[in-house]
Amino acid sequence: MTVPAGVTDLTDVAGLAAAVGEAVAALRDHFAGSTVQVIPDGSGGAFLIVDTVAIGARYEPEVTWLGFHLSAAYPSSDVYPHYVGRVARVDGQAHGEGIGPVDWQNRPALQLSRRSNRWNPARDNAVLKAEKVIAWFASR
Repeated sequence: MTVPAGVTDLTDVAGLAAAVGEAVAALRDHFAGSTVQVIPDGSGGAFLIVDTVAIGARYEPEVTWLGFHLSAAYPSSDVYPHYVGRVARVDGQAHGEGIGPVDWQNRPALQLSRRSNRWNPARDNAVLKAEKVIAWFASR
């Protein structure tokens, strides 16, 4: 297996589809300073958890984790849904539409439902989608 750029540990990318391994490397580059945990799904895809993501002053705490699944069909498939820790709004209001409590990967989480109906693998990728979801959530 060829090691994707930016990946130094084959143990967490072995058995992943090539595009998923490349996405792992891109996510690690983009979220430098954070740990990106990779949990292979056994089918060439992986569950990923970025341990430190800033979501802004509207939430307590202001920093949480971000998780999602990349299927073996990536990049032809949308990256959906995303998850964050169970943070609370500082104004005490409900999170609103598209956000709900769940358990994900044995963690209490909020599911962030932001489907990309016009996902285009030539333009869209896991890093871009993660940033769009973070920005959307931070603005709620």
